[in-house]
Amino acid sequence: MITPTFKVDQDDNSVTVVINTPHVRAQDVDLHVHDNEFRFYLKPYFLRLYFPGRIVEDDDAKASYDPSAGQFTVQVAKETKGEHFEDLDLLTKLLARRGEDNAAKQTPKKPLIEVLASESFSGNDEDAPSKEELKDAENFNWELPQQLPSDEPSILLQSANYGFNQQYQHYFTHVHETANDINDITEPEKSTPESRRQARIECENDKFDEDHYCMDYAHQDDIQFLLDYKTVWSKELKRVQRDKKQQTAKPLIQEYDAVNDINMDSLSIADQNESLLKWTEKEQKQMMALPKKEYLLSNQKSTYIGLVDLLFAYSYNHRISEGENTVESVWCIGKLSATLSCLEQFSTVKDAVTACYRRTLAYPLYRTWGLCDKVLMDVYVIFKLGKRAILKALLEMKDLFDHHDIYYVYSKIYLDDYCTWIQNANDAVLRTIAHELHHMKINKEDIPWDLDQLEEIARQMKEMEDQGEALE
Repeated sequence: MITPTFKVDQDDNSVTVVINTPHVRAQDVDLHVHDNEFRFYLKPYFLRLYFPGRIVEDDDAKASYDPSAGQFTVQVAKETKGEHFEDLDLLTKLLARRGEDNAAKQTPKKPLIEVLASESFSGNDEDAPSKEELKDAENFNWELPQQLPSDEPSILLQSANYGFNQQYQHYFTHVHETANDINDITEPEKSTPESRRQARIECENDKFDEDHYCMDYAHQDDIQFLLDYKTVWSKELKRVQRDKKQQTAKPLIQEYDAVNDINMDSLSIADQNESLLKWTEKEQKQMMALPKKEYLLSNQKSTYIGLVDLLFAYSYNHRISEGENTVESVWCIGKLSATLSCLEQFSTVKDAVTACYRRTLAYPLYRTWGLCDKVLMDVYVIFKLGKRAILKALLEMKDLFDHHDIYYVYSKIYLDDYCTWIQNANDAVLRTIAHELHHMKINKEDIPWDLDQLEEIARQMKEMEDQGEALE
């Protein structure tokens, strides 16, 4: 059977499913609606969706077929009129099989994270989570380190565990026979979390180049255009904040003087309230191809913090390429992410961000502290926008790695699972991470590379260079 591409919309009373079924005859169509389950069958296409609320097939239900577009449009009623169905744009969630869900519920397990509806912040600090969110996320102390597993390998284990939720093995058995320039671990299959961390720190210390850092500091004006670049994420956050202010400031009924109140020069065909982060057809196909499964996480906190590391690497590449990926983008993201390059797990947000700064100052082309600070704010903005923005960034990363003949392995062990899992992530926890990032301050003293002294040397070099040019 083929799972067709589709999209879902809703209004107060009904749900509309548009299903793409090209090159078929509109006959012998089987539609089934029961509770929250929707099934569509037309050979060779089969689609089964589970909605977050109950739907019914009543007299208002209808279906139509457009042969020119090759699309079926099916409209079914909501059992509770006015109910809003959450996350209808997260296609992987809709496709998840109920059998897996029921089996997971029947199996005794640790508490999983419940997906909550997104709410606005209140109080003086607009990033501060509400009391309810803090209560829901109280088990996640982002500054409290957790004990790493013992460095002594178990005699029962023949290979190391790594990847998303530490559930993968044997993907790096022959890593030295491939041109994997991202990997920084000498023997990944014989490593432990602690040995990988030590290897990462040693590699970063060896790679840090004092001359490179001084030159970039002395000529940081050359990359000012990168610092000034406005990402699509920052534009979207400004749009959301502007719309929020307009909704709270405008009265329900307004009167306009058609001649004097409207600035005709400012009118535009484009809808200024329209999101800049719409799902593309390519992204929808990616979501449909993701594994449909739930996760019993062994360390939920570490999984969330891994997002910080991945999105920092993504945001650095996004900023220096000004939103246009290059042939170096895969290497850049993979090398800057300690999660990917060193199979790292972090226990605090500050540890993750510190590692991001270290790798940004050691590996890529542009290595300035100001650029690190700017990228950190980019990561904050993505977390502030929520799991849809995070998923969109992850899908872009996954597409880059999927199409590389060596680095595709990182999609298999990390990005595929992250793209599926994030759709069910806890919005309140994501907001607490955004709040943490917004108030995060990394000091140069946190990185033992004598950065202040190097910057003083760079300033003196710059002054001597300027004086030499003046004399000429």
